[in-house]
Amino acid sequence: MGSELSTGTAELRAQMAAFLRGEGDPQALVEAAQGAELLLPLLGEGAVWSGELDDLRWLFAFTSTGEMHAFLQQKWEAAKPDELPAELARYVRYLRVGGEELLQELLPELVERDRVPMGVVVDVSSGLRAFLPPVSGIVPDGIALDKESVAKGELAAW
Repeated sequence: MGSELSTGTAELRAQMAAFLRGEGDPQALVEAAQGAELLLPLLGEGAVWSGELDDLRWLFAFTSTGEMHAFLQQKWEAAKPDELPAELARYVRYLRVGGEELLQELLPELVERDRVPMGVVVDVSSGLRAFLPPVSGIVPDGIALDKESVAKGELAAW
């Protein structure tokens, strides 16, 4: 595949750019994310790299190896000595996954396993970054934080 983007991934980046210009359509962004091919950097024993913000865990997903490597380079440069190996920015294992599979299958499995609410942030270190929060219409209702049954803890895995 090289550095070329799949049609679905190019559409996602176009929708992300539309939001940056103030012309974004939330439904079009979600549909583009579902149709995109995304890269998830892995840590150690296959754990997907994520970060915490406002009591939510955000999985880092990238539209290209270039975007992923730029993020990893920033992480390496900001790390304390011996915290991250220098080669991490160039040599990282990653999972290639379809956006719909990520949002509808992988994310619910991770929520069930880790018992914390999770969303996805695409190209986190880019000016085009897009947040896909754990709400209905983006993720399955069983993990959507805006569903009454989840808010009451009836279906929540955490």
